[in-house]
Amino acid sequence: MHLLLITAILLCSMPSLGARELASQSLVTLPSSNISDPSVAVITDNDSSSSSQADSKKLSVSNHIVIDSLSSLFKVISTANKIVNYHSLMTYEANGFITTYRLLHKVKDNVAQEQLIFMDGPRRQVIRKQKLNACLSGDTRWGLWPTVLSESLLSAYTLNAQRVERIADREAIVFGILPKDALRYAYEYSIDKETGLLLRVVTYHKKVIIERLQTVAIEFSSPESQLEFTGASDYLWRVPEAEPCYTEQFKPAWRADWLPDGFISVGNRITAQGEQVLIFADGLVSISVFIIKRNAKNLQRATARHGATVVVITPESSKSNKTIAVVGEIPTATAIRIAAFIKPI
Repeated sequence: MHLLLITAILLCSMPSLGARELASQSLVTLPSSNISDPSVAVITDNDSSSSSQADSKKLSVSNHIVIDSLSSLFKVISTANKIVNYHSLMTYEANGFITTYRLLHKVKDNVAQEQLIFMDGPRRQVIRKQKLNACLSGDTRWGLWPTVLSESLLSAYTLNAQRVERIADREAIVFGILPKDALRYAYEYSIDKETGLLLRVVTYHKKVIIERLQTVAIEFSSPESQLEFTGASDYLWRVPEAEPCYTEQFKPAWRADWLPDGFISVGNRITAQGEQVLIFADGLVSISVFIIKRNAKNLQRATARHGATVVVITPESSKSNKTIAVVGEIPTATAIRIAAFIKPI
């Protein structure tokens, strides 16, 4: 899910083409042999297939990028977010409720700036700025995780190109992202055929939709577009910059004795309250494990979920006097199991 929207929910979570090229041509195209029936354009990450089979399953991006894996799909989305300026209206559906947002996204001088405005309830805004730096290992997936996680994606998910749809009055290609186990969610990503922007994300658990983020209208703008400070907001949050690369703020005193296949450590940090946080990711979603002082928080065992995001709080079984809190876009059963296997080193 979009980082700015994740933050909003919790408060209430590469080389690029030139902009002129984007404006003059279609960015994403299906193979001509599959235009009549896009659902047969199945894309696999199996390198053992023959070259002729692989070629028939690839989607080309203006002869520059070929979408034949999750890594290449995310690279298209990441590139679009780094160079396309737009103003959109979005809806977010979860837990039987629908919320409407306006999002202004602009990139100038290698800095992305976003403003998310709540259109329902109290007047609220979320502001985010992010430098588009790359890690030593290569590009980042839109300021979150390094592309070194492509092997994790390969072990955890398969990718299917399903169909072409009209979303927000634009032609979009719909991709299915299917987990290889029952420990994580399935997804449907719809990207704009012209720009590569992500127009819709649908999250499934056991074939049931649990969360949907969809663009319903979009207009493209220039880098000079100004954020719409109206002075009428009752609440305003500013999101600190995310660290785009693996980072360690301390030597971990805790470990995860069990994680779903594909999840690896991508760093740790210390919160403003002095709590340790271990961060794991599989290239698509991340899990944060908070080590909390039990007496200070007086937290009891609890489980809560909003859309795809779950929070599991459980006292650690040893004499450490700590409570474990697992937060992530994973099924509840997976989070409970991870919490049970967080142990002191």
